[in-house]
Amino acid sequence: MPFYDALKNVLSTDFEDIYYPEDAVYMERNSRDFRRRIKLVNDNAYDITEYLFSRSIESPTQDSSKVIKKVYYPRYVTPEIYEQAKRTPTLGKGGFGGLFSITFTSLAASKAFFDTIACAKGPSLGTSFTLASPYTLLAHYTELDWAAQYGVDAGLVRISVGQEDTDSLKEWFEEAVAAAEKAGASA
Repeated sequence: MPFYDALKNVLSTDFEDIYYPEDAVYMERNSRDFRRRIKLVNDNAYDITEYLFSRSIESPTQDSSKVIKKVYYPRYVTPEIYEQAKRTPTLGKGGFGGLFSITFTSLAASKAFFDTIACAKGPSLGTSFTLASPYTLLAHYTELDWAAQYGVDAGLVRISVGQEDTDSLKEWFEEAVAAAEKAGASA
């Protein structure tokens, strides 16, 4: 509120409406079932990250074949901070969103996971389908040493979960984890 007058003045003098009308029509159409879609994404991400966490070295179960080092998802990393910022009521399980990242104990395991996961590959976010991206390689390819000094693994994979059938998603991730564990065992 203390900046209202300044912001109002800028908007009144500098605002230019460049939003294409056809885009506005599609935005409105896509918002009609927004709650249903977000609930599905939240539920899918919750279930997938629960599985991935169970296969991570942070999980309390002992298994020497585990190659997932960490699951970066608000539920596992900063739940208390997320709790302060999340909207209520939440849609779906936990309401943690559809974006998460995972790291692996070796680059070989990360590559095997990424190569095997049966979803689309790409750097975009927020599509209706699941995407996987080798985030650190895309964002910091020429500065991997710099990223590493801040704890960012070269093999980090970022996932934007979509609205696919939950059973299909689980199958994709189970196959990718199995390939990562096989690659990790031979690394």
